[in-house]
Amino acid sequence: INMGYDHSKMLFYKDTGEVSQEVWDVLLYQMLGKSNPSDQQALYKAHMSGDLGSKQSLHNKYYLQTSAALLNHVDNFLKQLDKLSEKTNGRDLNVHPRLPMIRKHNEFVRRTFLKVRENL
Repeated sequence: INMGYDHSKMLFYKDTGEVSQEVWDVLLYQMLGKSNPSDQQALYKAHMSGDLGSKQSLHNKYYLQTSAALLNHVDNFLKQLDKLSEKTNGRDLNVHPRLPMIRKHNEFVRRTFLKVRENL
């Protein structure tokens, strides 16, 4: 999707669980591609021309659908993270010396996703 966004801005904020505007925009754009191509084009045009009013109107119109899709993504990711964490149990740290760091990282990601989930 070429909306002029840098992929590094597609994020969730770790301290607050807020979702970046870029994530909301791309998610809505993808959803509209499947359900309403004319609104997808309107979103793209509004975004590229800086028409924040029209863009926000489309976000408001589809908020329930986009928030449900994002919640589904978060829940699926948390399930995958749980499965990965389970695989680390009982592993020999002599064979896998980076495992403690991986576990800490996974727990950090999990906490972030749980904060996002609370906001949805």
